[in-house]
Amino acid sequence: MSGRELTLSWAALLLLGALIYLPHLLHGGLYSDDWREAAGALHPPGGPGLLNAVDFSAEKLSLGRPVVVLLVPLKYLVFGTHVKLLLALSVALAMAAAMLVYGVLRTLTMPWYHSLLLAALTLAYPWFDSTRLWETASFQSLAIVFAFAGFWLALIGLSRRSWRLHAAAAFLYLLSVLTYEVTLPLIAAAGIAYVARAGWRVGRWRWATDIAVIGVGAAWNAVHTPKSVSTPSGDLSHLGKIVDRGGELLARTVYPLGLDAHTSAVLSVLTLVFGVGVAVHLLTRRRSAEGGPWGLGSWLLLGAAGLLTAALGWAMFIPADPYYSPSVFGVTNRVNGLAGFGLVFLGYAALGIIGSLCGRAKPRMPAVGIAITVGLAFALGAAYVHVLERHIRLWDDAFAWEQNGVNRLKNTFPRLPHGATVFASNYPANVGIDVPVFASTWDLRGMVQVTYADNTLQAYPITKNIEIHCRREGIVAETGQEHTRVAPYGTARLFDLSTGRHLTPRDQRQCSAEKPRFAPGPLYLTPSY
Repeated sequence: MSGRELTLSWAALLLLGALIYLPHLLHGGLYSDDWREAAGALHPPGGPGLLNAVDFSAEKLSLGRPVVVLLVPLKYLVFGTHVKLLLALSVALAMAAAMLVYGVLRTLTMPWYHSLLLAALTLAYPWFDSTRLWETASFQSLAIVFAFAGFWLALIGLSRRSWRLHAAAAFLYLLSVLTYEVTLPLIAAAGIAYVARAGWRVGRWRWATDIAVIGVGAAWNAVHTPKSVSTPSGDLSHLGKIVDRGGELLARTVYPLGLDAHTSAVLSVLTLVFGVGVAVHLLTRRRSAEGGPWGLGSWLLLGAAGLLTAALGWAMFIPADPYYSPSVFGVTNRVNGLAGFGLVFLGYAALGIIGSLCGRAKPRMPAVGIAITVGLAFALGAAYVHVLERHIRLWDDAFAWEQNGVNRLKNTFPRLPHGATVFASNYPANVGIDVPVFASTWDLRGMVQVTYADNTLQAYPITKNIEIHCRREGIVAETGQEHTRVAPYGTARLFDLSTGRHLTPRDQRQCSAEKPRFAPGPLYLTPSY
């Protein structure tokens, strides 16, 4: 792989990423946790400044991810709420991950055209797009960048027998785990590649070094991350859910335009493709009709590596809350942030097997197999982009709803007294499934605090999941997300985000009488994604 090839390929990926995500860069914004993090960085409770912002970040985020705790406030202090710059950073991390995929695949001798197409598919993959479209989820991309960069560097160090390069790779592995621990199982398995390429005697010490280094990160994470209480039976049940939904995602990976009803058929075809590939490889490996270093056996290895990557990418979620399961929807598809790469590898391997089998049928025309694989990859990529465009429109619409709602609030109340609380009603909680407008206790509050530059303000959206109660001492929002304090009468505002109608209740009686007029809005504008 020459420097010129690397430059041209990376430039192509940069151009592709810019074209795909340009609409979101122009019309997207901040969502959900983004607003809480922005408010905490720009207007922390202890007063302005990096140290107070980091203190707030450490309180709200997991100390098991110290890289995130430091970079989240730093990001907002540098970029403010310039959403185009913040979203550009998220897209840049996605591009970097795709570029590293290219580098790793080329180091593993995959032809450049397959490497480029496969990297491009990971860039356009629509079933973990929250890690590109949602600022908060982008730090998972950073962890993946550290992990892929470390693996690439480790492979280069292995071929050069350089321990300095491997030490640098181990440091990147540690940064990855301390950014987002989802990469830990995959990094722990990287030694399989070392041993396969250089043998046990050479690879084992590098593998042991990786385990020791990430063990430090794992220990830190275990000590500083609050763990949900789980039981062996609960973990087993969650594992079954992950496997079931993971299979659905795999089917969507190779047939992205289909419905759930096609899952069984797609998985059956996929199993048949790999089964035939294994059988043909075992029967003909001594008299292979294929030339070059990348044939049927290599596609089967890629498929196995993809399956392993997907499994390890979800492994850390097994003891977590069942909410963290493979999903295609909105903010929750961040659970696929690493596993999705494995699914794309597995899907592309299936295309490669089909092309390889067709090429064997035409041994005098080896380009036939390549052309079939490349053509199928282009068709798959076009389908990914089509789905991703629909998703981007939903996210952009959600930001437009946010802006309209808060602008109406700002126009109605140019100023709010310190300590005031706004209860906002009659507004959609989400545009599509898990594409939030004001769906949580922290999103509207964070946006209000940023808009008014006042961290004493409180705000709660009234939704089907967040109700308000008029009590003698004031108004309380009932939510399972966090404990809410009482908003005394005179400081609480009931506000209809759709019409601008508002009320400052004087007492419990007036609050109870007027409360029905401030009803929840729809949970979703469209029950799809």
